[in-house]
Amino acid sequence: MEKNNTENQNLETPKKKKIDVVVLYNKAKFLVKKYLDLKHDQESTAQTYEAIAAGTEFKGTNLWVLIFAIFVASLGLNMNSIPVIIGAMLISPLMGPIQGVGMGLAISDLTMVKRSFTNLAVATVFSMMTSCLYFLISPIDEARSELLARTTPTIYDVLIAFFGGMAGIIATGSKGKGNVIPGVAIATALMPPLCTSGYGLATGQMKFFIGAFYLYMINCVYIGFATWLGVRILKIPKANITTDPAKKKKILQAVSFIVLITALPSIYITYKILKDNILQTEVNTFVSKEFDFPSTQVIRKNLIKEKDGKDILEVTLVGENIPSDSISIISSKMHFYGLKNTTLKVTQGYNPNNTLNQQELTTTIVQDMLKHNQTIMDEQREQISKLESQLSSYKHLDSIGTIIAPEVKVLFPEINDIAVASTYFNEIDSLKLKPVTLALISASKSLGDSERIKLKEWLTARIRRNDIDIIFTTDYK
Repeated sequence: MEKNNTENQNLETPKKKKIDVVVLYNKAKFLVKKYLDLKHDQESTAQTYEAIAAGTEFKGTNLWVLIFAIFVASLGLNMNSIPVIIGAMLISPLMGPIQGVGMGLAISDLTMVKRSFTNLAVATVFSMMTSCLYFLISPIDEARSELLARTTPTIYDVLIAFFGGMAGIIATGSKGKGNVIPGVAIATALMPPLCTSGYGLATGQMKFFIGAFYLYMINCVYIGFATWLGVRILKIPKANITTDPAKKKKILQAVSFIVLITALPSIYITYKILKDNILQTEVNTFVSKEFDFPSTQVIRKNLIKEKDGKDILEVTLVGENIPSDSISIISSKMHFYGLKNTTLKVTQGYNPNNTLNQQELTTTIVQDMLKHNQTIMDEQREQISKLESQLSSYKHLDSIGTIIAPEVKVLFPEINDIAVASTYFNEIDSLKLKPVTLALISASKSLGDSERIKLKEWLTARIRRNDIDIIFTTDYK
């Protein structure tokens, strides 16, 4: 009885150990703290404060360095030179007062906030005056791509400023600062928007001034906000300054309002850009699919956006005219491409009343001809390559008889002559061509079935052709 009980116990499957959630949580917490904890590399509070406070001052050397950096950045924007612009951003000391405002708010040091904000305002005014002066005397007043890139800030610029500011304050509060601060200066790009604002003032283009200055405001606000948040994460203690709690609450509300209101226009601009990109993609898809005619070429497509929401799509064609009925059918398909409120206007051919200028027409036609000729040349090269391969194959077969003749004489002494050639069989019913390799053989006597099979197998392997047919002449010697 005891033996049976023992056997039953042995046959029982071992019970699974219960997963201890608390143990797993503690292990995970330990690993997170081990790799993400900032304390082991954190600078002392006093040194972090002094590092940021020192960068807030804009007098003497700092101000002159800023002025020279603005000149360098303006030259870079004027020349459309990215390396020069990056160099100017590395020189610029603008990050200091922005971090000072953020840190002052985080530790409730209103004196630091006022000093940093005043210095930031001074730096901003001097920067704009310097860039404005440069563009007033510069002989080049054309807006290059690097200038235009600073006039339409989006939500992505907000995110860049925020995460760049976070990297900046974490690095400032660490012992090994490395090259993070210069990298943040390049990523957040404080100077190019200021220079673009100066360009807008110098040339009287307020659109440039407003767009670029708004980008500068985004960078300032969100770098400052990231600094405020980073100081909280680093747990830098509050300043020993007595502040009215009601006043502190108002300041916090004001900061929250500024952070929110600064981002709203960028969200709207991002929405408009994405909407326009989607619309342009729909236009390109519609034109490429519906105007695909062998003898007609689309040389221009232009979407004109109207204020009432009813857009106009202008399509200019050259080549064979498309019938008006076909154009009506194409127009009726526009809603399938998301162009429901868009009117199609097609211009065919070219005449002096068209808005398309002669240079654009000539350039487009030449480009189309070059593309067409390139396609023809590619096809001809491919065809020549195939023909050369076939010719090489024919030449090889013409000479193969001479090459294998000594081998044939040894293996099949009764064979006197052999000729190998490639040709085609014409199927009478279907008129299809069937490629075939013929081996014409003259022998002194008739070969038996086994010898014929052996000969065909040998020729197939030797010539490396699977379509061999052997024909024996009736003239035996």
